[in-house]
Amino acid sequence: MALSRNVYRSLEDVVSSENVSEDPAMLQVYAFQPFGARGGVWTEFTPEAVVLPGSAEEVQAIVKICNRHKIKFKALSTGWGAHNAPGVGGVVQLDLRRMNRILEIDEKNMYAVVEPYVICAQLQVEAMKRGLNCHIIGAGSSTSALASATSVVGYGPDGLIMGFSGRNVLGVEWVLPTGEILKLGSLGSGAGWFCGDGPGPSLRGIMRGWEGAWGGLGVFTKCAVKLYHWPGPPTIQMKTTPASYVVEKPLEDFKISLLSFPNLEKLTEAAYKIGEAEIGWWMARLSPSFTGLQMARGKEFYDLWKTGMLQEMLKYALALGIHGKSRKEFEYQKKALDEILAETGGVVAPIGETPEMQSQNATSALKIDTVTRSCFRPGGGFNTSFGAMDAPDLAITQIKKGTKIKEKYIKRGLLMDDGADNCATLLFENGALGYTEVLILFDHRDPESLKGAWEYLKETNEACIEYALGVPIFQLAQVGGEKHGVFGPACSNYHIWLRKIKRAFDPNNACDPTAYISPEEPERE
Repeated sequence: MALSRNVYRSLEDVVSSENVSEDPAMLQVYAFQPFGARGGVWTEFTPEAVVLPGSAEEVQAIVKICNRHKIKFKALSTGWGAHNAPGVGGVVQLDLRRMNRILEIDEKNMYAVVEPYVICAQLQVEAMKRGLNCHIIGAGSSTSALASATSVVGYGPDGLIMGFSGRNVLGVEWVLPTGEILKLGSLGSGAGWFCGDGPGPSLRGIMRGWEGAWGGLGVFTKCAVKLYHWPGPPTIQMKTTPASYVVEKPLEDFKISLLSFPNLEKLTEAAYKIGEAEIGWWMARLSPSFTGLQMARGKEFYDLWKTGMLQEMLKYALALGIHGKSRKEFEYQKKALDEILAETGGVVAPIGETPEMQSQNATSALKIDTVTRSCFRPGGGFNTSFGAMDAPDLAITQIKKGTKIKEKYIKRGLLMDDGADNCATLLFENGALGYTEVLILFDHRDPESLKGAWEYLKETNEACIEYALGVPIFQLAQVGGEKHGVFGPACSNYHIWLRKIKRAFDPNNACDPTAYISPEEPERE
């Protein structure tokens, strides 16, 4: 149902006519998203209008209009996935792309203040000029630094020393679903952006928690994120040959090693030891298929995969990035790694030692740029299962359960054969936490493949409950309430508290609740 002329003119008054649209072709653009309805690339609903605010005050005015006219709204920043899109009809989409400034980089206190459309690559470039670096999630450096910190779950290989996104957010400016502006942390007391908690009780758990509210609790218009020491050069020259952008020459005291182990248990032991030794800054458990897709594309990858070399050499592989603050520290880290490999039966895979692979791996580590190449290119569609963060041992159990389930769908020809054990597995904070996502690749144009992917996700969600493997990061149907209604009763009835939070912060249910939770949605037990 189209917006009334009165509402549309009110939106124009806030942002001007060139920054609001209800053109059907334009609205369809916002409905084309990965992880859409039943796993496809189109969402079920298109917005009624798209509005591009340029400031927190304009966001506030739009939200108040929506409350006044009983219209729902949903904000997106870089918009990576269907969870950014409306989950019901009649929604006004806020596209925050005009809010794209790095407002401050505090070198002494090591934080940056950003608006929603500042992407991680943009922040990283500016931070490195000052001897600093930022956390980037696995979805890549084109994602919003603010959205990752405030709103949406996501892993990142640099989490070995930088933690996960929810631990990187500091002060926050937040437009609540009612239109009020709330400032959290030290910002709320006028003391600046440096702290995300207090003085007084913290709202970090309500605002972000582990998973985030997926845009279901208002709009974050500014936030401060932590920065970390960067011992490398202030600028990095790249070879810009599409579509492979790689570092032009090796960085000093910097190395990415592909480590191969005899079995999953030895890999896990080595990961623990690396964390305890506090060496490395980047770690990811890479599958043979992911590694191969970094090395080659198209028929080249297919031919390489058929040889079986990748499956043999990298069946139980771990990528570790070492970057010393000095040559002495770099050599120490290498020696410590050698001892760990000797204790666990691991070896450095020769395939990763070539200059070409070192360049590619360095680029992947710095820019986190492999998701499109490794996930979307083989069949056009991918999704992920499991994902609860806990002890590293839980991540290994998820790998074993997920691989066993996935093999059935590969044998039926419903999922692509990527070796089944295609899991993005990481350690956070020197091994204090572990995390894995079991990835699936499928052809979203094939109804049977799409249906198979959906059945796999449902089965793995059921396994999470049966074997107490935690709450997965993706919803059963990209619908938060459906997911929480299933997992809540198995996890201390947390869904009841989520509904109470939604009602308290959004009494008019103006902010699209689909990817978060509906205040009155019936339980599914």
